[in-house]
Amino acid sequence: MITEKDTFAFSQKVAEVELLNSNLLSAKNWLEKVHILDSNQIVKQFLVQYSFLNRLLVKFDASDQFLIKALLAIGQGPVVFQGLENREISFDQFAKFISWLGEIENFYKVIGGVVGYHLTVLRIIESKNTNQQPKQSGAFVSYHEPDGIDLLNDKRQSRRSVRWGIEQMEKMAEIYPIGGAGDRLNLLDETTGKALPAAQLLFGGRSLLEGMIRDLEGREFLHYKLFNKQIATPLAMMTSHEKNNHENILQICESNQWFGRDKSNFFFFIQVLVPMITEEGFWAMHEALTPILKPGGHGVIWKIALDKGLFEWLEQRGRSKAIMRQINNPVAGIDNGLLALSGFGLHEKKKFGFASCPRLLNMPEGMDVLCEKELHGEFEYCVTNIEYTEFEQRGICDSPKTQDSPFSQFPANTNILFVDLKAIKPIIEQCPIPGAIVNMKTKVSCLSPEGEKVQQYAGRLESTMQNIAGYIVDKFSKRLQKDQLVNLSTFLTYNERKKTISVTKQAFIPGKSILGTPEGCHFEMMQNYYDLLTNNCHFEMPLPSDEAAYLTFGPTVLASFHPALGMVYEVISQKIRGGHIANGSEWIMEIAEAEVVNLNLSGSLLIMAKSIMGKKQADGIVVYDSASCGKCRLINVTIQNQGISRSSKNIFWKHEIDRKESLKIVLHGNAEFFAENVHFVGNYHFEVPEGHRMIVEQKNHLIEWHLNKIDGPTWVWVYTFDEQDRIRLNIKYN
Repeated sequence: MITEKDTFAFSQKVAEVELLNSNLLSAKNWLEKVHILDSNQIVKQFLVQYSFLNRLLVKFDASDQFLIKALLAIGQGPVVFQGLENREISFDQFAKFISWLGEIENFYKVIGGVVGYHLTVLRIIESKNTNQQPKQSGAFVSYHEPDGIDLLNDKRQSRRSVRWGIEQMEKMAEIYPIGGAGDRLNLLDETTGKALPAAQLLFGGRSLLEGMIRDLEGREFLHYKLFNKQIATPLAMMTSHEKNNHENILQICESNQWFGRDKSNFFFFIQVLVPMITEEGFWAMHEALTPILKPGGHGVIWKIALDKGLFEWLEQRGRSKAIMRQINNPVAGIDNGLLALSGFGLHEKKKFGFASCPRLLNMPEGMDVLCEKELHGEFEYCVTNIEYTEFEQRGICDSPKTQDSPFSQFPANTNILFVDLKAIKPIIEQCPIPGAIVNMKTKVSCLSPEGEKVQQYAGRLESTMQNIAGYIVDKFSKRLQKDQLVNLSTFLTYNERKKTISVTKQAFIPGKSILGTPEGCHFEMMQNYYDLLTNNCHFEMPLPSDEAAYLTFGPTVLASFHPALGMVYEVISQKIRGGHIANGSEWIMEIAEAEVVNLNLSGSLLIMAKSIMGKKQADGIVVYDSASCGKCRLINVTIQNQGISRSSKNIFWKHEIDRKESLKIVLHGNAEFFAENVHFVGNYHFEVPEGHRMIVEQKNHLIEWHLNKIDGPTWVWVYTFDEQDRIRLNIKYN
């Protein structure tokens, strides 16, 4: 328990570091900075007591000496260098530690480098201990529910925004912060036992990273089908060295042959690992010279992107806007959300946008708010995010939207963002590290100043990429009316929660909620497929299982469709029309060009096109081409087989499935499969070679099939927009 005496002592420590930081920031060069530190009493005393450090320091120049002495001045000598006087320490070990300190100094130089980083953490800890309100420069601040584009109920605006997003896709890039540690997932390499980063979580049979790129392929293929032009969206990824994240990400890309894309269209930049600091203000150390390090939050993405030249790289490729999304939210690509977000932002020339949805009450989720400030008769507006750890300090009560509602009065922040790259550059220079937070939620085993291994709560300086929006401010001489808020530089889209956010943050613990786990995400993904198949494709099928039944028996119906099948529900529902799906069935569609009409499924149906969107060239790049895609048509088909073995230990969210029987159709190259008025009973495996069309017929109770050679496709889907911005599909027969 923190006493008043402890709080006073901590505040004194903060004041001392503040004065030190101020003096160092005013110094003109490294020699001046070292001189300031040499006169510091804490530094003097430590170097007298530990003369071995002096002997090491003389081998380094002034800038390196500054880094070590800065650590001493902020009181970290007893933990950082503990025990070194009694053991050999090599020059290389010391140099490696100083090199890392140099990275921290350089990255955080705008706030004072190593000392500024430490001071910022101390200030945030102090503000939580004393429950201080953030300073607002004398302004009166109020928070309101932000207005936005309703993708669920305003179908006309939703379709229009989707069309804009597809039409202007050539202006877009994608930026992924994927350097997260994913500690709560307990993700381990099954062979080596080494800890793995979140990006390598296998969800639905593939890594989370591959799932995100499949979503992008779905949108690009939609553009191709409408405009007969292939888009190659540049991809930027912020990685880290945590758990060999950067190396593992590169390995995923290489093993997948860069996902059929040109390697030159990928841009990688690495975020610095930062030290964790205990509640008492000491750096958490495994041992001397070995700090406990973690990534510094996704908010550092802006400064690193600027420092590493990402904006110039994208400008060279003609990209002026970007979508940003986190790796741990697989449902973000469902249906129309990303296209509508980018489309509205592009068409309305917005600087920034949030994809939002209802926020669950009393959950560890940030909220999107409209911030209104009144200062000297002027009104300032911005739409920004407030993290759940700051609600109390901001005076925000997590109240229900309506009485007895499970949802908050404010919508959820989902970290799915639209950004105007040109508009954001000067804002990054103004605020390079937005949304600074310290979350003391992790207990670590570290050294105490007395030399013992102790368990301590510790946190590091994190920042949030979405809080850059707090610096995109619109000013007016009068208070805005509700209908005027749409003219702000920042906007929101609203969608169903299950279509917007369901994350894979932590491993499931039996007896606990599945919210935030891979199981919970897959559970909600199956609810999305139920919505698609029943409300849009007009299938009859059993209601989705509840959480308890899902955990015990799995989903009532297991479904998975490649995004290129249609991406948006409006397209998929024209390819798949009507039928019945029995309880316990499975339907996998790894195909783009398909038509399924009046399907009755009881068991497992697997349709696998080896060329989903086009043919892979010798260099590994996939060229979109409807003529080269595998194609499948099932008309009035009934399928009965034993399907999934529900008694086996299936891991449905990983797509590790044991089947007794299935109907499996594998299409090589431009192969085609056609079946009409056929009743398949039992186990079937059809493999159709490239350049052939297989026709399956039923005569009495016998099923016959034969292969015909084809010179090209016998049919293709043709996509067009109508006058109401709907995407219309028609089959063209050749």
